[in-house]
Amino acid sequence: MEGATAELKQVLTTPPPSFTGTPHPHSVLHASLEHIRNTGDTRYLFLRSALEVLSCHGYFASSSTDHPTNVAAVNNATTPISSEEEQLLFHCITGLRSVLLLRWESNAGLRHVLRDLLLQLGVGRYGMLPRTVAMACLSGAAAFYKRGWNEDETTLSSRAGAGSELAYLIGMIDNLTHVTHFHSANDDNTCDKSSLFVYLHGMLMTPFQERSGDHTMSSLQITLSHRYSAAMTASFLSLLVGEFSGGNSSSRYNLPLEFHRYHHQLFENGRGGGASSNSVTKSGLDSTLELGMTSLSNLVGYILNNNNNGDNSNTTNNAALFAQEGFLEMSTSLLGLTSDAIGWEFGAGKSKWELGTSIKENSVLLRPPKRWREALINPSFLGAVFQVYAVVRIDDNFMFRSTTTSSSAESMLLQKRMVMAHQLRQLLLQLSSIALGPIFQDENEHGAYASFLLDGCLNALEKVVVQQQQQQQQSIDAYTEIISSEIVDLTTILSRITTNFGVQTLSRLPTFQRFLSALCTTGKWLLDSSLEECKHVKGDIECMEGVDWKNDAIAQILQCSDAMADDFWLVSGKRAEALAVSQALASLLAPLYGSYCTTRVQMSSMEEHFMTGEGADLDDIREEISALGLEEEMTSAASLGRLNMLGSLTTLSGMFQQCTPKLIALFTGPQLGDEMTQDMASLLEEARMLIVCACHLLTDECPGETPAIPSAVSKACKATDGSDNAECIGAISGLIDMLMQVAEAQATRVSTYPGEAACSPLLSKTLLWFFRRWAAAYVFPTPDDYKQSGGIYDKWAAPESAQPVINFCSTLCLLYFCNWPLGEFQSIPSTFSHTMIVYFFSHT
Repeated sequence: MEGATAELKQVLTTPPPSFTGTPHPHSVLHASLEHIRNTGDTRYLFLRSALEVLSCHGYFASSSTDHPTNVAAVNNATTPISSEEEQLLFHCITGLRSVLLLRWESNAGLRHVLRDLLLQLGVGRYGMLPRTVAMACLSGAAAFYKRGWNEDETTLSSRAGAGSELAYLIGMIDNLTHVTHFHSANDDNTCDKSSLFVYLHGMLMTPFQERSGDHTMSSLQITLSHRYSAAMTASFLSLLVGEFSGGNSSSRYNLPLEFHRYHHQLFENGRGGGASSNSVTKSGLDSTLELGMTSLSNLVGYILNNNNNGDNSNTTNNAALFAQEGFLEMSTSLLGLTSDAIGWEFGAGKSKWELGTSIKENSVLLRPPKRWREALINPSFLGAVFQVYAVVRIDDNFMFRSTTTSSSAESMLLQKRMVMAHQLRQLLLQLSSIALGPIFQDENEHGAYASFLLDGCLNALEKVVVQQQQQQQQSIDAYTEIISSEIVDLTTILSRITTNFGVQTLSRLPTFQRFLSALCTTGKWLLDSSLEECKHVKGDIECMEGVDWKNDAIAQILQCSDAMADDFWLVSGKRAEALAVSQALASLLAPLYGSYCTTRVQMSSMEEHFMTGEGADLDDIREEISALGLEEEMTSAASLGRLNMLGSLTTLSGMFQQCTPKLIALFTGPQLGDEMTQDMASLLEEARMLIVCACHLLTDECPGETPAIPSAVSKACKATDGSDNAECIGAISGLIDMLMQVAEAQATRVSTYPGEAACSPLLSKTLLWFFRRWAAAYVFPTPDDYKQSGGIYDKWAAPESAQPVINFCSTLCLLYFCNWPLGEFQSIPSTFSHTMIVYFFSHT
């Protein structure tokens, strides 16, 4: 072993025989590393060099004991590793992994020794390694365990041959490191998975078995070492799950897809064991989940015990607890392990590695097996997790105290605490994604589970919103980052709960109305704060603080409303229960639509005002992306507006009544020339956005299908006794009349001054787009298609009522077509006009 490092460095600085090109040190290094891997490292330079470097720094000085309580003593015996040595160790470990996987059979006897050694190096049995090196060790160990998970390694060491270099190397490693092997009872070198998980269980549980009153220096060192070991053990288990679940590392095994597919199923189901075993044992996945949930339960209890003095102790016991970097890293790793195990794709082994195939089921929802019921469906555990989250999350008072005495170390701890809180929310998101299946006894239990999740999320979200409303304009950049992540995560959880459990289940919960009110309140606060910020920066959207995360949170709230509005039970239900839920949605959630339209229209208007003044414009790519995002958002917002159709129409009509007189005055006034002013641009953009809102509210895009009036609109135009709802029909008719008035005035202006700036082609395209979608659905609706009549169907169903609309649309298209022969724009009115004429004659 002595001199291996110098020999390896000499090899790495010498160009290999196949090297071509300029001999730059970095290119030579990578070419030499690749050459050693490809040739199989016949001199074991990677292994010998790694052992030599670690030995020189005292990592094997106290290796005669393997109990984790002695890790602190081992850490005191080690010396720091330089950055150059860290890089060398990293390349040695990754190179060793590559060589051993590609030449697995030729390294019989050595592989199980290295497998166990890398694991124990990574988890800190011999001392704390630099994180890059430790993770490389754990990654290699996870790959080796997967590769030999179902192998019979009986008498593998005898294959090396007595006196061979390989046998000598194995003996030297055992004498040097005293590595613990996880063999079966007959000591035949077969990996005993039970003993492996027992070892890992001990590493995970040790930090929670310490005496709380001992604060001596040696005790603190032991605590730090145990937390480090627990964190790295959790990281190993996460890597192990990742190796078996499949990913980018699968290609490094040099094995066919059948190997990965089979081991995916084997790790999931636990069938088979070794080649000579006929017993069915607990699966590796089940053991991993058990370790993750057990350690997480211990973590939850540990934190709550430190919080036993009430909420005020957040500044005492828990302040000291969360000021410890090792504790935060351990907690985050344990949460990540549990999330990785819960997120396993069950049944994916058959098709995960097949080219051109995909899982057809909704991958967002999780469908764990019945055997996981005891671990996951535990209301007391869910309640404890939410309690822990209330302790872990960073509130504005804590943030204010931290900023008064901040330092780089405190900022780093703050970041780690943010990560831990985010991991908790991700875990709650996964728990919210567990679909109805064998893991639940019945729908009642499914509903009770939803109730626990919903209550906990609402408590957290309402607390954040109240704090923000009380905070007003006191802004701290770091706290804004924390709050943004928290609100987006919580609204995402609520969206997942809505999608997963459905309106029928949620409406039967006592907190359903509170849920709707919270969505509306949070959405209004987000929209109002965005609008105020836009006014503050005078329409310069790029200078707005938090616009992206607020848009993300609003999108999640709109997805909640979309999922509830389109729920099959609600749409098809005629019972009193469904009608009561519809009324609750209309009264508690639908008012958000007015705030949404007001905010989006005013912000777009202010942005156009600013950009016109600056002479700026969006590039084509950004404009296309923005248009697609707006289309998706407006579609979801339309579902929200249709919950209370009359209220939404009243809101839009009021906004149109304020905008239309200004537009008419603009189009009927004196000639303005070809220069676009800021006020003109702002007004035209306001009108365009209002038309977009109205079009999405009244119509649906139906590519390849017969255009139809949305069912929510038709239902709103019918009273509960089956008679026509004249108020709703009148609101739709009045809105159409205003749009016709605007379109007529604008088209007349185009025919008079076609080159004038006020004759906006974009507004014309938007008007044509509206009438194309609206007229195709509302003019001459066929009763056979709808299987009913009356209400909004009769408004433009007769020739005498439909003909004026057809004449108007045809004249509008003709004016645009004759006065604006502008390439791409020219095809829009001609196609629309031809369609409308054919449609009219086909019905007359």
